[in-house]
Amino acid sequence: MSEGLKLRRGSRLELSYVHGGEVIFQPGGVLGPRLLRDFELVYVIEGWVVYQSGDACHTVPPGGFVFGLPGSLETYHWDPQVPTRHAYFHFGINTIPSDWPEPAAWPRVRTLLSPVCTGLFRHVIQHIYQHDDWPAAKPEPRDCRLVEALLDSFFEEFRGETLSIDRDRPEPVRRALMLMRRVVEEDPLRPLTLADVAKEAHVTEKHVCRLFSRSLGHSPMQTLALMKLQTARPLLVRTNLTVKEIAERCGFENQLYFSRRFSQVHGCSPSAYREQLRNGGTVSLKNPLPADVTPRIRW
Repeated sequence: MSEGLKLRRGSRLELSYVHGGEVIFQPGGVLGPRLLRDFELVYVIEGWVVYQSGDACHTVPPGGFVFGLPGSLETYHWDPQVPTRHAYFHFGINTIPSDWPEPAAWPRVRTLLSPVCTGLFRHVIQHIYQHDDWPAAKPEPRDCRLVEALLDSFFEEFRGETLSIDRDRPEPVRRALMLMRRVVEEDPLRPLTLADVAKEAHVTEKHVCRLFSRSLGHSPMQTLALMKLQTARPLLVRTNLTVKEIAERCGFENQLYFSRRFSQVHGCSPSAYREQLRNGGTVSLKNPLPADVTPRIRW
């Protein structure tokens, strides 16, 4: 199992082989139980997957990843409603970079990754299709660098997504923040109530409010609004979206309300903030929330 897996370390990732492809499974199918003999990275393209490894069970939506490690006893249950399509590649490792965590700490399932990771994954699959002599032939250094970049990004986003929010935060707050950040990143216009947050945190509404106040200085709903406002700042500077479009992308249906709240929190209107920075000026804004609570920006 991964707990006892030890890998030789070096300056770069060195692969002994790599091979993979794409496959479609009919609704309700099952793969396994199987004992995985090598490393495998799976990208779910269509359909939901329930992945079991040992005692752990994960539901993986389209766009999610499963990272299988040698020695894992695993089972895949494919979506019962629609065909499941996924891409995958198996690989062997000779050495891993010296700054990577131990395999036991590698994330097994990821349900949200940046376009960088998904783009790198597609690039790996394209390389596999271009090498009809794999896995018999050893991967070239550039292929190893490509997989290294993918896995390094995979690990880095995992550290940023989980460990930062874990830092000095009570478990109910951590659970609630993960939910809130997913909503802001994936579906900011989705209604999210205090009852929803308390349910995710597994505590009462009053208790989650007390915990948020102690941990962040704001109530859960205030924190959610501030998270949405923080996503607006880079969009104002680095896109040509209108203020109305930015308001909607950040979860505010009313542009006037968005502008008023932005001004209250940051001390200037969205338009003034954009104009000053685009003209080479500077705007000193106080971050209302710690950096680890800031959602990732997607445009």
